[in-house]
Amino acid sequence: MKNDKDMTKKDHLTKTYIGQDEIFADAVNYAVYNGEKIILPEVLEDGSTVATSFIYKGDDFRLTFERTRDVRKVIRKNPKDQTCYMVFGAENQSQLHYAMPVKAMTYDVLEYICQIENRKKTFEAISEAKKAGEEPLEAPPDSAEFLSSWKSDDKLVPVVTIVINFGEKRWDAPVTLHEMFDKTKRKFQRNKIIREMIPDYKFILIDPHQMSEDDFERMNTNLGNVLRIINYAGDKDKLIKFAESGAKFNQLETQLINKFTGVDMEVPEENEVKKMSEGFRQIIAESEAKGENKLSALIRALEEAGRKDDAFKAASDAEYRRKLYAEFGIE
Repeated sequence: MKNDKDMTKKDHLTKTYIGQDEIFADAVNYAVYNGEKIILPEVLEDGSTVATSFIYKGDDFRLTFERTRDVRKVIRKNPKDQTCYMVFGAENQSQLHYAMPVKAMTYDVLEYICQIENRKKTFEAISEAKKAGEEPLEAPPDSAEFLSSWKSDDKLVPVVTIVINFGEKRWDAPVTLHEMFDKTKRKFQRNKIIREMIPDYKFILIDPHQMSEDDFERMNTNLGNVLRIINYAGDKDKLIKFAESGAKFNQLETQLINKFTGVDMEVPEENEVKKMSEGFRQIIAESEAKGENKLSALIRALEEAGRKDDAFKAASDAEYRRKLYAEFGIE
């Protein structure tokens, strides 16, 4: 139950944070446009995160297929034109997902199905208008177009899915559909024609554990610093150095960092920001003091046991020190 609550909290924090137009636009610009400010926050609109499709079996039964994205944003061509130009979806992962290519592909396919089903509703409205003797908004579809629920000159709106890894582990799960196939199977290897016929699918991944310093700098909001701390979480020296850089975080960012990294920074008040160093130095000092106390206790124990050579080695060898801590039950 506790783990479920923890996952729910993480889910809420990431959806709220990435759902902000400025942060979402930054993620898209980094992932798609190499950090250039192509997508502006003001052109983004919140879209329904639920995509539903119905498979009809006779007149009185239908099978519902539904999926819910973490965040979905729609881009219009301009404020006055309500025609959709592009759809972006974000999936925030606190753990690795080894079937993510299929999961992300399902979201995208449902988006395209919904576009076609919405067009079908337009055709039905045209048909109803004709029956009522009214002038339809556009020319009626021909028989092939009506059957397809799609006119010959209709165009799909592109759908792009971005996966953001907030977890503590580097993303080593598949990113493409083809990576999920067992390419070691002899029949699959021999049948090159089949392999080439199966279309691949790839989602866009933002993984802080694979990002360089230049990558973090290509982000134009504090998202870069949030992901930077996730990357640094296991390296105390990097965290201390970054804490002294003057980076500031608001309440939501600090809560997210604390939840995903265990860094435990002091959380600022709502609508305030706090320098990382203000809530972090004390934690580092306490951690170092605890480490020194553990080492002192270990040295004393080794000297009492007549193991002076081990005491000297423990002072400089962290891995050996951890083994000795376990041996003497020092926590």
